[in-house]
Amino acid sequence: MSNRKTNAKASKIISFDVKEVARIVGASRRRLDYWNKTGLLIPSLKTVSEKDSPSVYSVQDIIDIKIILRLRQSSISLQRIRAGFRFIKEQQQTLASSVILSDGKTLYLYQDDDLLVDILKKGQMVSRVSVQDLIEEVQEKVRKLEKGKNGR
Repeated sequence: MSNRKTNAKASKIISFDVKEVARIVGASRRRLDYWNKTGLLIPSLKTVSEKDSPSVYSVQDIIDIKIILRLRQSSISLQRIRAGFRFIKEQQQTLASSVILSDGKTLYLYQDDDLLVDILKKGQMVSRVSVQDLIEEVQEKVRKLEKGKNGR
């Protein structure tokens, strides 16, 4: 593992070469190089001026790779993953701060308890209806109504 210093803060940034990342995530170097070449996941610590230099990955990059690998295990195509990641980045979110759900065909971004966003359909909203919550709400109102009728 190599350490680089940033000029602004002179703090250490933990960085990894492609061989180390391959070992950490359980993917081949060839796969990581392909994702870098096609723009799916470009190592964040490699600058434009370092185009021909070896890839240098951050911890965040490793997390993103693990997300891609998990989605691939769910049979999501690289094309869909690429589109989903592009949408998430357009929303100014990081992958690590996102909760991504999949049914094997599409990708959803979990935004809150009652809202999912279909990220492959350019942000189409999908509402969640908790039937159990509705049942409890109706039962509570019925109990209150019955108490009022019985004068309790």
